[in-house]
Amino acid sequence: MAIAVPAYSGTIRHDRDDLWYLDLGALSAYASVGRVDGTTSAYSFLASGTLIAPDWVLTAAHVVKGATSLDFTIGDTTYAATSWVANSKFQSGNLGAGYDIGLIHLGSAVSDVPPAKLYTGSAELGRTGTSVGYGMTGTGLSGYVVNWSNIQKRAGENTVDAFYPVRRGTPNVILMDFDRPELSSESSFGSASPLNLEYLIAPGDSGGGLFADFGSGTELIGVHSFGWGILDGNPDSDYGDASGDTRVSVFNSWIYGAMSGQTVGPGKGGGKKGGRSSFVLDDYEFGYFDSFTAVPEPSTLVLLAMASLGMLAYAWCRRS
Repeated sequence: MAIAVPAYSGTIRHDRDDLWYLDLGALSAYASVGRVDGTTSAYSFLASGTLIAPDWVLTAAHVVKGATSLDFTIGDTTYAATSWVANSKFQSGNLGAGYDIGLIHLGSAVSDVPPAKLYTGSAELGRTGTSVGYGMTGTGLSGYVVNWSNIQKRAGENTVDAFYPVRRGTPNVILMDFDRPELSSESSFGSASPLNLEYLIAPGDSGGGLFADFGSGTELIGVHSFGWGILDGNPDSDYGDASGDTRVSVFNSWIYGAMSGQTVGPGKGGGKKGGRSSFVLDDYEFGYFDSFTAVPEPSTLVLLAMASLGMLAYAWCRRS
């Protein structure tokens, strides 16, 4: 089965030039983000991933679960994967649990691109995050538009608005929403003021990187996991929608343990088989997650639940 040809990546502000987002994605600070092409026994798909060591790529668990082959393209070179692993606590029907993280081991080392630096702190909240990946594009007015004519890496900015879940222990998920200029009613949580290059991930961005600078250079703080139609029930990455990233700092022990062949940290390494889910592009068919699991907003809780349908699955929610 042929690999589906993806479109652009991420939805952008309707009042900004798309070239600015392309230029941001092309910066050397984000050179570690590449494209993941994969197959399963039933279909082919495209996603994203971030080089974190010369022969290791960090991505989402739902990208690697069920894969029968994986390739990683960075710069002008494609590297075949020899193995891959997903956190064993990952549940395709509950992305909000926060274990949507996996690793891809390449058959040969990447020598011409510096790996991303993993963030180890806990100060993500309120920071400006830069999302990078190979998803569909459109504007906040249109949502993502299916356009199979081009492949480009794009990046955009958003404020880290909230952590999820709220419980004892450390939250695993970073939440951000797509704020609309001059219309605060299309803001789900956090500040209603959009950043200059406000942006939201879209199908194809799964496994891509969320970066921030804490004063010592760009660091990887998140792995793109799911989208959420929090205001309108339609997860099309338009204004008011939100996204969830697996929080890297919580999983550093698991990451390094998995790369060394051990299984430590939150959950243990999984195998190559299983389901798949949100924001992965495959052969022109789409599904969705109808979700009802607890997600924090200022002074309230919104319930979501997640159940996969179709070949491309992505998370959505409606207010209760």
